[in-house]
Amino acid sequence: MGTGPLEGITVVDVSSAVAGAWVSTQLAEMGADVVLIEKVGASDVMRLTGAIVGDQSGCWVQMHRNKRGMDLDIRDERGREILLQLVEGADVFIQNFRPGVAERLRIGYDDLSAVNADLVYLSVSGFGPAGPYAHQPVYDPIIQSLTGMTASQGGDFVKSATADKTTAMTGATAVLGALLARTNGAGGQHVEVNLLDSTLSWMWLDYFWNESVPEAPRTPTYSEWYSPWQTADGWVGAIWPSDEQYARVCGKLGVPHLADDPRFATRAARIRNSNEHQEVFAKLLGEFTTADALRALEEADVPCAPVLDVTEVFDDPQVKHNETVLTHHHPVIGQVRTARFPARFSKTPTQLERLAPAKGEHTDEVLTDLGLSGTEIAALRADGIVG
Repeated sequence: MGTGPLEGITVVDVSSAVAGAWVSTQLAEMGADVVLIEKVGASDVMRLTGAIVGDQSGCWVQMHRNKRGMDLDIRDERGREILLQLVEGADVFIQNFRPGVAERLRIGYDDLSAVNADLVYLSVSGFGPAGPYAHQPVYDPIIQSLTGMTASQGGDFVKSATADKTTAMTGATAVLGALLARTNGAGGQHVEVNLLDSTLSWMWLDYFWNESVPEAPRTPTYSEWYSPWQTADGWVGAIWPSDEQYARVCGKLGVPHLADDPRFATRAARIRNSNEHQEVFAKLLGEFTTADALRALEEADVPCAPVLDVTEVFDDPQVKHNETVLTHHHPVIGQVRTARFPARFSKTPTQLERLAPAKGEHTDEVLTDLGLSGTEIAALRADGIVG
């Protein structure tokens, strides 16, 4: 790899879907050498999610760039031995099997730490290693249902893999913490994260503020008083949390008398009367065009923006200025657009080093790095141990 703050860190990832695999995505984006292991003869579900050309999907090209991909049957003893060789030289191992599966495959923490005592071993699960739900199958919408997120969104799912991605970010942060602890002398360790705990932790700040202080008067949550405003020809996002911002909005929208209206004059009053506040300003902004509404809101110096369709994001001037969207050519599927890694490092910059791997693209390369000959690799492939 050669770039990024994690240059020199090696990761072996046998996870699938999002919550585990997106952990190694964060690490790969920061320069770690990630070997992503897929099943022989079976495609990861994310290869089949979204717009697809060949074995590359709209999800896959973002999730797995900067990684090397290999096919390996880790359930076969010969495949397991290859995995152990990879782990012997690795810094991080990631798996998201249901609890108990890794142990049955003899690749649990105890098995792998015996090979590499300095290994940071990350287990990602839906509910944790034990408990009444631990062995149940789970996907993102189930976690949304259990954590109150669905109810808080009016009884519908957030149309994004929120729980998966939140858990992955938690996992990546935890891995970095464990690597730092190892540098400070703690050695390797087992790190466990799960979707249920990660999502509740992520939600707690705002979704659960009434439950955090149950003896306080109930206050409407963000989901009750933060909504976009419909204009005569579109939608705008705008908020005015401070009293000064609210007063300026009232003046610029031509309703200065509302600045002193006791229902809305203070932040506490606006929150307490959030439904009425929404109704009044929805009716008011509904008479403006989007352009006129934004002009008035910008003059009031409040946070505001048009509500863009995903296809319009590419032409947004700030997105263009930040060069957030990377466009590159894939030799098989043609044009690919992905989002730049959001953190920018002044001394250890990150960059796109590899496109997302085709199925088993780097199998021979990884095995050669382990010292296997072409003849040995061919024999493993003939026996279905590698793909």
